[in-house]
Amino acid sequence: MEAPFSNTFQPCFHYLKTLDMKVSYNITNAQAAEAVLHDRMHDLDHEEVWAVFLDMRAKVIDQQMLSKGTISQTSIDCRTVLRNALLVNAASVILLHNHPSGDPRPSAQDIHFTERLNKACSLMDIRLLDHIVIGDKGFFSFANEIIINF
Repeated sequence: MEAPFSNTFQPCFHYLKTLDMKVSYNITNAQAAEAVLHDRMHDLDHEEVWAVFLDMRAKVIDQQMLSKGTISQTSIDCRTVLRNALLVNAASVILLHNHPSGDPRPSAQDIHFTERLNKACSLMDIRLLDHIVIGDKGFFSFANEIIINF
């Protein structure tokens, strides 16, 4: 699979991500989505849940931390994700969270929540594009692994 950004522009993109400003870019695959928050999330000692909100053309509108938890769990509900998506007029959302253990495989709770969120988003005409779990040296994409039909 082709890299989302060429090696020439990767250092520049990495620098722009570190700035506290909105950078206009599109997300077209799980690797690009994970790259948005990897540096911020991969080595945390607690769980965080983030959402990347996109418009109809897969252009990033906003990214928000939705929950900050403990070393083994965090609390998030479908209402929070949907409310924030509606507030920024998002057409779609990508959910990301980290596992401080370093293992990106989803837990049973992760799978159950993703199923519920997918159904809730569908009811509101918001597309859940992916749920990505970030670990130390890699990530797990629900969309890539076809755990849930998005």
